[in-house]
This record gives sequence, structure tokens and C-alpha cells, in this order.
Amino acid sequence: MKKIAFLFPGVGSQYVGMSKTLYDNFKIFKETLDEAGDILKIDFASLSFSKDKKEELDRLDIAQLTLLTFSTAAYRVYMQEIGIRPHYCMGHSLGEYSALCSAGVIKFPDALQLVRQRGSILKEVSAGIDGTMMWVINLDNKIVEDVCQQASKPGQEIYVSAYDSPTQTSISGHTAVLMKTAKELEQKGAIVYPLKLSGPFHSPLMKEASERMKAVLRQYEYKNPQYPVIANRDAQPYTDAGSVVDNLSLQLISPISWRPSVEYLLQQKVEVAIEIGPKNVLKFLMAKNSDAIRVYTTDNQKDLESISNDLLIKEDEYLRIIGKCLGAAVSTKNRNDNAEEYEQKVIKPYRRIESYYKEFSEKGKAPRKDQVKEAMELLGAILLAKKVPQQEYSYWTENVLGNKFINF
Repeated sequence: MKKIAFLFPGVGSQYVGMSKTLYDNFKIFKETLDEAGDILKIDFASLSFSKDKKEELDRLDIAQLTLLTFSTAAYRVYMQEIGIRPHYCMGHSLGEYSALCSAGVIKFPDALQLVRQRGSILKEVSAGIDGTMMWVINLDNKIVEDVCQQASKPGQEIYVSAYDSPTQTSISGHTAVLMKTAKELEQKGAIVYPLKLSGPFHSPLMKEASERMKAVLRQYEYKNPQYPVIANRDAQPYTDAGSVVDNLSLQLISPISWRPSVEYLLQQKVEVAIEIGPKNVLKFLMAKNSDAIRVYTTDNQKDLESISNDLLIKEDEYLRIIGKCLGAAVSTKNRNDNAEEYEQKVIKPYRRIESYYKEFSEKGKAPRKDQVKEAMELLGAILLAKKVPQQEYSYWTENVLGNKFINF
């Protein structure tokens, strides 16, 4: 079975009209926006769907709250309509909060309050620093690193603040040295874009913000993740609930390790990623990192239909799965010489699967989902009774589903 990762976007993915078809067609999406609106006293629908609110939507503090809310709403729709749980998840900068929500580490109301305080802290601290951020595209990470290290001096500091792909980074620092360095990077072939942000984020210049955020984070309770969440600061999974405070506070002074996080997913043999939230920024970034992971988006209803068609087993395929269970049962070598055990744990389960297949073939009807589940469980028992090696066991149990998923 394919391994799946969830990707949650950060600031820059917001736009007027985002996820409107999800809002219009799924009650749970609207309820999530209402829930967040009641807590924060913000009308997220009006804010996000009105053209005259674009300037407000793009404010850093508002954009963060909106993306957390919309990503959580999209996640809830996805789980309701698709339901395939991920093997891993990760978020880009602010998206790490959305990832932790989806994994059950932070309660949604708590995440809203944390992100609101995060926005206030970033705004206050960055107001006292003459600094900003820029994207650097089409230049190798190492070259950008070297240029920044050579240019940085006490009082005029500059750092790589995100490793997004082998040839895309962000840089943060004091404005004067940032502008000077941008020209040098352009001479080396880079394309440099100023970011519409208000501070040198994800760099040591935000030390005060990191310390203040750490104190805020300590006031909340966290749970262990339901599935691994990859941290921005070191591209490693959260170990437990206790790692939340350090990871999220250090995130503010550490570069975003997106490229190393993608490498981690590749090492774990992840083949599919689903971007949970507005736009397709992370799908674009994945294409710049690797073509080995296929990325789906969830910004509209058609996106969900595409995921369903490609990844979910439909009812008209249920009989085929039962037939493949029969095929797997007879195709594997028996290594169990106990005749009585073979009769009880191989022959009888096989006949049960066979009876299902014959019954529904003759009726021309599809089996129920619970009958498919039983057939797969019986196959598992047969393979164990035949003492099939683990690698072969995994091959057959995955082969039955044909790299698709069924939610039992």
C-alpha cells in the first residue's frame, strides 16, 4: 500500500475566493469557519470571499489565522469524504500548527489562540528590527549560504531562512545588507523576490520572539501525535507531546528545513502527498524537489473528486478484491506441516472467502464493505497459518488492494 503524507501550507497561500466550493458544498467546512470566527471574533467568510478585503487578508497576523482555519476546515472535509489517514504530515512555517492540529497534538481552539499570540509577538518584535525577507530562486543553496556568510557582520546580519528546494531559498536579515546581497545573488544568476512580510523571520534576529513564544507555548497542553509530524527546524518527527514547546519556539529562529523534510519522506518511501489547504504552493515546491512523490491538492471540490477517483477503492471493485484474496491464498507456498492446523486455519477460511465470491458472482451484486474486510482478514490468517515470510506476506496483502485504499 502506498504511503501518504499531508502537507499544510504557510503564509502566501491565502487568496480571495480560496476554497469557495468547499465552503458552498460541505457543511463541516462552514462550521469550522464559524467555530474559529466565534473564538476570534472574525468573519472568515466575508474576509476571504470579498475582493475589497484583500489587503486585510494579506496582513501577516490575519493571513496566519485564516490559513490555520481554512487548512483545518479542508482537513475535516477530506477526512469526512476521503478518510485515508496519512503516514506522515508536515507544514511550511505557520503550516506546522495546522499539521499538529490534524495529528491531534494541539486542539483547534488552542491552536487559534497560539497563532493569534504568535502573530502579535512577531508584529511587535519585528517592528523594532529594520529587517525583512526575500525569496532567492534559480541558485544552488550552497552558493546562497556562502554569499550570506560572507556578507553578514555584527549589526548587519543576513541568514538563509528557508531551504525550500535545491535551487530555492529564503533569506532574512537587516534591510541594508539584504538589499546589497540581493544584487550580488542576481549577478550570480538568481532571481530575487522581496516578500510582503514585516520582519526577518526564521533567523536568529527573532530571538526575542522565540523566547516570548516559548513562554506562551508552555501555558498549553499537548497530546502525543496520532501519526508522525515532521518539524520545520530539523526535518525530524516530533518525539512526543513534550517536544512541541521547543520545536515551535525554535522554529522562529531556525531556517525552514523543507527540502530536508521532503528527503525524509523519500527515505520513508512516501509516494503520495496531499496538500491540505488553499492553493498549490507546496505541490509546486514538491515538483522542484522530486518527481517521485505525486501531490494532490484540496482547494476545491474537483480536487477531492480527483483524490477519490485515484486512491479510493469503489464499491464495484469489492468483488475483484475478494477474488484477489482467493488468488493470494492459493498462490502462496505452505510451510506448515501440521495437517490439523492447516485444515482449520487455511482450508476453512479459504472456503469462507470462496463462498463470498461465488455468492456475489452468481447474484451479480457487490459485496458489502464489512464482507471485504472479513475476506482480507481471513487472507491474513491464511498467510500466517501457512507461515509465509513477512516480505511475501506484505506483498500479497498490499497486492490485493492494488495500491489503493479502502476505509473500513
